[in-house]
Order: sequence, then C-alpha cells, then structure tokens
Amino acid sequence: MNKPRHQHYIPKSYLKNFALEQDGKYFVEAKLKNEAQPKKRLISIRDICVDKNIYTLPSEIDEDKYAIEKYYASEIDELYPAIYRLLVDDSVEEITEEQRRKIILTTMSLFFRTPKFLNLNERRIDTILDHAVRTHTDKEGKVKIQLNGHWLDFHVEQVGEVRNDLHIENKLNFLSQHLKDLHEFVDFKMEAGLSVITIHGDIDLITSDNPVIMHSVLKNRFNVFDPTNIIQLPLDNRHYLIIYPNTEGVLKDRVFRGDRDLYFVLTSNQQVEENSEEWILGKPQTIHAHLRDQPKYFAETPENIARMDVFEEQRNDIMELSAMLDQFGLTHENTLQKIKELLEKPLHQNNFDLQKDYEELRKKGYYN
Repeated sequence: MNKPRHQHYIPKSYLKNFALEQDGKYFVEAKLKNEAQPKKRLISIRDICVDKNIYTLPSEIDEDKYAIEKYYASEIDELYPAIYRLLVDDSVEEITEEQRRKIILTTMSLFFRTPKFLNLNERRIDTILDHAVRTHTDKEGKVKIQLNGHWLDFHVEQVGEVRNDLHIENKLNFLSQHLKDLHEFVDFKMEAGLSVITIHGDIDLITSDNPVIMHSVLKNRFNVFDPTNIIQLPLDNRHYLIIYPNTEGVLKDRVFRGDRDLYFVLTSNQQVEENSEEWILGKPQTIHAHLRDQPKYFAETPENIARMDVFEEQRNDIMELSAMLDQFGLTHENTLQKIKELLEKPLHQNNFDLQKDYEELRKKGYYN
C-alpha cells in the first residue's frame, strides 16, 4: 500500500452491502443529517465516510506513518467479506471461537475507528482555548490555563501553535488508544450472545457514518465496557446483527437467528439516523422511503400509538427470551416455559420464529 491518504473510517467492504453495483463500482443513496432531502445523485462509496490522513501518524513520529491504515486494510477490512457471508448465511448456526472473535473484531471496529471521539475532543480543545484567550489573557498578553491535567502558559500570539500541538497530541492519543480499546473490547464481548435478524416485507434497513448502536439495557450511564450493553448493527438492507449483554452461560458456539418485519425496521432505522454523525446511507430509494415512512408510522394517531405499544411489548418479550437463551440455552426448562407463555399471548401468535422453535422442540419431546 503506497501512501494511503484517502482513508475510510467506515470501510468499503461494509458500505458495498448497502450499495448499488454498476460496472464494478458501488453507489449509495445518501443524505446529510442537517439537510431535508437525500442528494440528487448517488454517491460512490469511494467518496463517503472518508477522511484525509485520519489514521496517518504525524510526521514528528519516527514510525511508519501509515501503519494503522495498513493494519485496518489487512487485519480487518480484508476479513470482513468472509465474516459478512458467514453472518448472513441462514444455514450457519454453529461457529468456532476464532469465528466469534473475528465477528466481534470486524464489526466492532466500526465503532472504535470512527472519528467521532477524535473530533469531539478536538472541538473541546478549541472551545477551551477560545474561552481562555477571551477571559484569561492578562495585560501582557499571557494566557495561563489547565488542560488535560497540565498547565499551559503561552502568549496570545502563540495560540495557533499551541492549538496545533494540542491537536497533534489529541490525534496521537486517539490513534494509540482506540486500537488498544478495540482489542480489549473483543476479549470482553466474547461472553455475549450473537443474533442475526433477517428482514421480511417491503421495507429496507439503512445505515450511517456511525453505524454501531450501543446502550445499556438497564439504562446505565454510557460506558463502552458496561456488561449490560446491547449492541446493534445493520449488516445490509436485509440483515441486522445484535450482540447481547454479557452472560456467564453464553452459548459461544451459536449464532441465533430470527425474522422481523415492518416495525422492527422502522425503529431500527430511526435509531440509525439518531446515532449518525453526518450521513445516513442506503440502497437507491431506501433513504427516500425512510423519510416517507417515519412520519407516516410515527405520527401520534390513535392507530399508530396502539400499534407501537404492541410492538414495544413484543420487542421487550423477545429481548427477555434472548437473554434466557444466552443464559440457559434452548432446552432449559425456563426457556421452554417462556416460549410457551409467549405463544399464549395474542400478540405473538403470528411470530413464525417462536412457532418454528416450538414445533421443533415438540417433535423432540420437550413439550407434551
């Protein structure tokens, strides 16, 4: 790889699964978060979710300037197509420990490698410096402030140089820490269940420039290493990955699979847009459809409110069942009883996943 300055923080190997292929090139429909409508023309995935030299080490560092970009290219992005095919293959239910590790590594890199945290800290530095110059400059033009645990003492005419030095320090911290955090996180999430959802019906998943959605099921204050976090990631317009909270009894050799339809996609796409930094992306016409469907189905009409209440209850029930599957397995008495209870509820009578599991278990003698 020769001087890779044009660096994707969301790789093309991920983006192409939301793209239209034309003569070996891939294009997405795209909308900026602060604009009302998608761009009139499709955008090449070569030109979106990229930043100049985001992973390039500063020239002051006596190392291979492009070492991190090369690492992503060879150790993650080259692996992802095979991992993607594994995840979306409905026939795959058992995985090895190595496959599990690669699934978590490649998908969760999409969280740690984005410039979200780098840019957030850079804006914080700029805000503090600008405030200090306005309010802490003495009669001689000297500025003294404490930032990141140490004191800065400079003349106001040197603020540009100080700002540049702090930006370099911030970038070095990001480049060194985010890879360390990623690999620690992979080890941490080996104790979590994996599920892939397949979408049915005339509706499509979309994605964004910050596609990994992570939050605590207990509504804890955000901490990336919180064991109660549930993690969600659209894999393409028809498949969705869920990594569940950590449990000691997780079935490490299983990928659970399920089917969802309209309201799952509506809420998932809404979360994708809320979690985006600048862009939401998808196959042609899917962003237009998302913009049309959100007000249609989320308007506060009596019909929609009742429908969403039912969907929310369904979602909570399935999350509870998924946690049981991770903890006990499919054939434990607690799981068997939970499946039976859910099928007795009217709102789950059309849940084909539950019906299929129940019938298979009944044939094997688990239900009398």
